[in-house]
Amino acid sequence: MDAELVIRSRQNSLLKRVGAVGAGKEEGRFLLEGERLIRDALGAGVELEVVLVAEDDMALAGDLAADGVEVRLVEAELLQQVSALKTSPGSMALGLTPSLKSVSEWTPGDRDLLLVVGPVADPGNLGALLRSAEASGVSAVVCLSEGARPYGSKVLRGSMGSALRLPLFGGEASETRAALESLGFRQAKAATRGGADAGSFDFEGRFALWIGGEVDDLPAEVADLEAVTIETAGAAESLNVAVAGALLLFAAGRNKGGASA
Repeated sequence: MDAELVIRSRQNSLLKRVGAVGAGKEEGRFLLEGERLIRDALGAGVELEVVLVAEDDMALAGDLAADGVEVRLVEAELLQQVSALKTSPGSMALGLTPSLKSVSEWTPGDRDLLLVVGPVADPGNLGALLRSAEASGVSAVVCLSEGARPYGSKVLRGSMGSALRLPLFGGEASETRAALESLGFRQAKAATRGGADAGSFDFEGRFALWIGGEVDDLPAEVADLEAVTIETAGAAESLNVAVAGALLLFAAGRNKGGASA
């Protein structure tokens, strides 16, 4: 890579685009920061438009270029200026946002556990849910519309790359419920109170768990689903949605030997 092509101006059009994408102002693109997320995206088959690498990290730039990725070198200080992090990791990429298809296009296994996430507004909560989903053996996740963007920068960081490694689907509540019924999934919803105890609940077979947002606001289309509840002690009325989701997903037991065991 030619040192003369190193980006050295904050007014560079590519850096301006990076700032716009990071602020959610350009449709169809998302921003990744750090080598780990970049490599997770490549491993998941996500198309990267360009990768920006600090000029002093020629080893990383060379490795990515050898993989067929377009790489541009940038002054380290400029990367810090456009980074959303307190300390820039020294690399970032513009990716083409994957489209969220309907779960009806999925072919599940006999014991696949699927998570349906309602309109979770906080990207940190959505990222944590996706991270717990992967760790607990969830096979795929449906992110209903109107919540945080699953490929937003804060979600990607909060998920530690799980948002890139998990199969993600989208759609509305009614079509998702109908699709899961046609695929033979048993379905239940998480409820703050009044549901069956999660500790003794039957999660076997193809199972889909619906989890609402921060205020337990699942769509009316699933109001009649069987409810499952985490019993709490003391005066605590409820758990954070990410914590509750993690406990329920691990209670389903797919982390023991993998989702298809």
